[in-house]
Amino acid sequence: MKSIGILGVGQAGGNLAEIAASMGFQTALINTNQRDGTANTKVEKKFFVPGYNGAGQDRSIGLKAVNDHYRELIDFVKRSFKNTKLLLVAFSTDGGTGSGMSPLLMDLLLDQMPGVHIGAIAIVPDRNVLAGNRINAAACIEEVSKIEALSSVFLVDNDQLRKFNPQSSKHQIYLASNHQAIEAIKCVLQITKKSSFYGNFDETDLMNILSTRGVTIISSTTITDAKTTSDVSSKIQQSWLNSIFCPVESTGVIRAGLIYEGPEKMAKLINVPAIFERVGEPLELFEGTYISESDPTITTVLAGLAFPTRRLQVLEDFLEKNKDRLQSLVNKEQTQHYESQITWSSNLKARPQERKTGTISSKLSKYQR
Repeated sequence: MKSIGILGVGQAGGNLAEIAASMGFQTALINTNQRDGTANTKVEKKFFVPGYNGAGQDRSIGLKAVNDHYRELIDFVKRSFKNTKLLLVAFSTDGGTGSGMSPLLMDLLLDQMPGVHIGAIAIVPDRNVLAGNRINAAACIEEVSKIEALSSVFLVDNDQLRKFNPQSSKHQIYLASNHQAIEAIKCVLQITKKSSFYGNFDETDLMNILSTRGVTIISSTTITDAKTTSDVSSKIQQSWLNSIFCPVESTGVIRAGLIYEGPEKMAKLINVPAIFERVGEPLELFEGTYISESDPTITTVLAGLAFPTRRLQVLEDFLEKNKDRLQSLVNKEQTQHYESQITWSSNLKARPQERKTGTISSKLSKYQR
């Protein structure tokens, strides 16, 4: 697991790094809030930006943290990852620290770590989040998409789990999404350690794929009950729609991996042109075949995909539909006031009684009848 490092930024990124650390990856985390980061006990290397106490979902605070401390941040990252070929910066797109810090930090690391590919694991919020989170996510993803020389961007889509588990709590969704995303990366990395007479998918193949600029997904499917080539292709294509990453929306795969594990008789049903018919055949395809008696499984890695416009449009449509109301709320914060209708009563204040003293004889005579 040492060839791929996971750098968590912000609370969500730290949680991803925590899971990655438990699976044997090199990890580190950066946060503006020490209280968030100390919960990630499995991540040993931590940097808490001095002078900050969280970002409060304000991306500008995360951005300022990088501007104020970029030298220390870059030095920390360089010290934390040794012999790493690919560094994946993990963060949530809709918060303050991770969303605000990560795009600029990745851009800087591309210049400061020339021998290391830099990519991202970016969490896309589900469609039920509020306006502020949607605004942050849209701005963050736009910035990430414009970073030149950035390697694979994995868009972890919380909506994918919500779709199949509508009754799950936020915590359950987040934990399961994070586990599945890191597990998918671990799965293909472990395959590179296997040996086969029929064609190996090695670490160089994987790094060639993951160094591709654009969106990347990893998916696996069993084909136990497949009877035809068409069945196999359909199952693989369905796995692209059901993975933990944003579903494939358009054609244009640049590099891909296709790994088969299982009995030899099922391998005969694999037809590459049929598999890639819907998304277009990739420029380069790296294959691995591992014959065993295990359930027949096909794992695919698709890299160089376009950012999923339709999925991201779901976040923005709500903002467009509520544009006037949201703008009114912003204006209201600056202009709202209350005018009292009883300004005349400002002089109606209780006054202390004035005590007048008199002689004893005058008091006595006052009560005479």
